[in-house]
Amino acid sequence: MGSFNCCYRLKGFHSILRLPILSKSAFRYEKSRDECLLMAYLARHTSIPLPKLLAAGTCDMGPYMVLSFVDGARLSDFLKDPSTEDAPITLQPNIDDALLYRAYRNMASLMLQLSKCRFSHIGALGQDELGNWLVTKRPVTLNMNQLVSCANYPPSRLPPKERTFASANEYFTALAEMHINHLQTQRNDAIEDAEDCRKKYVARHLFLKIARTFSKEHNDGPFPLYCDDLRPTNVIVNPDLDVCGVIDWEYCYAAPAEFTYCPPWWLLLTHPDDWTDGDLGSFLEQYLPLCRLMAESLENGHFWFCLAATSSFGDFTTLEDRVRLLAQPEQDELASFVEHKMLQAEDSQLDEHVSPHEMFTA
Repeated sequence: MGSFNCCYRLKGFHSILRLPILSKSAFRYEKSRDECLLMAYLARHTSIPLPKLLAAGTCDMGPYMVLSFVDGARLSDFLKDPSTEDAPITLQPNIDDALLYRAYRNMASLMLQLSKCRFSHIGALGQDELGNWLVTKRPVTLNMNQLVSCANYPPSRLPPKERTFASANEYFTALAEMHINHLQTQRNDAIEDAEDCRKKYVARHLFLKIARTFSKEHNDGPFPLYCDDLRPTNVIVNPDLDVCGVIDWEYCYAAPAEFTYCPPWWLLLTHPDDWTDGDLGSFLEQYLPLCRLMAESLENGHFWFCLAATSSFGDFTTLEDRVRLLAQPEQDELASFVEHKMLQAEDSQLDEHVSPHEMFTA
């Protein structure tokens, strides 16, 4: 049982049957189709070791994939601190430098291969009638899945399926608008009090302001492939740390180049959102020595922007009063928005955005 899929080992066939978990995978059919196409593309255009896709289709339980079984261990098993077994895993504090170098050199090789696969638009891959590979629809991202499955986000407020993005800033703006919609539509546990609501409102509207013009050099592409879930946990290796296979490609799409060029969040294995007690000081103390060559992106804010763009959860900032930086209509709306969210918090009701039928067929 994984975060989004349930896997059954098929005895005698050296393969697994993988099924997206209802309610944990918000777009089971769409993300399965996207992943099958993406794996076909990677198999033909890269040397990344992949499990072989033996079959794919639908059954009474939804979409399924049959994949060859990859022998080995997760790369994260060689790197993680044994004392964090029951908590979000973290990197061994005194890990051998040679081990870490070999492990992350292999990760870098995978990322470089993805970065060489470039497209004119942002979105998920498909093929035209001549068999040419191109971006044909919206990307299904890890954050989109979490918004709908964990935060009761209305799917109708997401970009439509046929939407693609011609520029990075167009896509960043869409992500920023999703953050605002998230705050608007999550009725329960969205805010702690009126001041917390005010801070979250201001932060999201300032982020939208930045997103509209954030990308400069790479705004018009080309856009490399990027996988939200590419991390040591999904890389299978042998005892010598040679890569045997990379699994779980469901959230891979052509994305802004800034995502690829920023330091990866997984260097410490745990996502900053899940860092112990939200202590960014502790996170940075351990993170910075691992990415000295990319420290500039932390200093100029690119790392934090890309992290925020791909995650609607987590609250690390100590945002003070920056209301004056908002546009006047946003300032005018602030008081009524806070009042509305406080009433929702007291009401503790749930808005039904997805019917059981829609959940099962998505």
